[in-house]
Amino acid sequence: MKASITASGLASPELSWLCVQPMLSAVRGKDLESKREMYNRLNEGQQALYLFYSFHNHTQTVAEFYWFAAYNIRELHVWGGICRAVLFFQDGELAGLLEEMESVLVKAAERYNPASPSDLEQDPQLAGTLLQLHARYRACAEQTIQRMNAWVLAHQDSFLEIKESKE
Repeated sequence: MKASITASGLASPELSWLCVQPMLSAVRGKDLESKREMYNRLNEGQQALYLFYSFHNHTQTVAEFYWFAAYNIRELHVWGGICRAVLFFQDGELAGLLEEMESVLVKAAERYNPASPSDLEQDPQLAGTLLQLHARYRACAEQTIQRMNAWVLAHQDSFLEIKESKE
């Protein structure tokens, strides 16, 4: 299963997202089994993009970043897969940051289980820590996306079908 784009799409700063957007959109709102089935149909590189973007697309705010990371750790049990996904693209810096995030969330789970965005309102120290982690994550993730885009360009056959543009 490969994403279909035109040759001009290869220059997109969202290239790596375009590689898995159809797959993630196809399972949005579906049960975990449907999502797992889609994931299992992908090759290793696609799986890494799938896991990264399934998390990254839910990190716009600090509260969202906190809650969705906690959900991936405690409920979905896929945090290790997300860490391995960034390591697939040889990004040790982001993987280290994700491990740091896990440590913070495991400690927070002692007080807040299940996690809720309102936890940040109740706990200024946790909110401050997550504000810093979120800022670092957003900066690091941009570099990761550039790294993933370069990987996709170097391994197009694993990710893309190039279609002719209609001019």
